[in-house]
Amino acid sequence: MIGGLMSPKVVTLIMLLVLSLIIGVGLGEWFFRLFLTIVPPATISNFNTASARVAHLTYGLGVGVLMFVWMLLGMFSARFMRRKKI
Repeated sequence: MIGGLMSPKVVTLIMLLVLSLIIGVGLGEWFFRLFLTIVPPATISNFNTASARVAHLTYGLGVGVLMFVWMLLGMFSARFMRRKKI
């Protein structure tokens, strides 16, 4: 049963998901650092900093999921186009 679950296709999809989420979180962290450099420290509180970090990481995870879906669409459309003879 485990051999059927760990086929090369499943492993590839899991790796693509993990890599896209890592890239998304990295983008969220990068934009959070950019936010900290742009906003003057005197105008921001600890609550605002913490909530901005959560928001940036959440948006980063969303970007990672969207990248994964975009890759899936590309993979399935490439497979569909190979089958279709023009």
